[in-house]
Amino acid sequence: MNSSGMSRNPQVPSLLRRISFSFLLGFALFVLGAGLQGVLQQRGVTRSNAYVDDLVLGVLAGLLVFAYEHRRSRELRQKLAVISAMNHHVRNALQTISYVPYTEQAKQMLLIQQSVNRIQWALSEILPGEGRETRNFPSTIPIPKNTIETERQTGTSGKA
Repeated sequence: MNSSGMSRNPQVPSLLRRISFSFLLGFALFVLGAGLQGVLQQRGVTRSNAYVDDLVLGVLAGLLVFAYEHRRSRELRQKLAVISAMNHHVRNALQTISYVPYTEQAKQMLLIQQSVNRIQWALSEILPGEGRETRNFPSTIPIPKNTIETERQTGTSGKA
């Protein structure tokens, strides 16, 4: 899912570049229209048939706008898919954390650490971006065996 359009610091074209591209595109359409009109006049097409020139130029402009909008739509769908995946993973991890008070005390830190690892994984793997933090959390927190055995024998579960 790594795409240059979805990085944490997206590269937005400058205003000057966007204006230059727009004027260049407009000028190209003008040259194309003028050339088409010259060809039609050379062949002796009357003014009433010169509407063909306008029709061709309109179709070309429409195709250009369609291609641009299609690209924007595809990028938007990709971004929405990333947001949906992040929402899924983070909500699942937070749900686990929200149920921690109802689990045995020995398992609480383990469940929290696993949820934090899940969120960290989602942030580094699902969200693309340059300069990712390569911070690895330990997969589990060591829990002394005697703590688990003591809780089972005494029947305590960490609930107050």
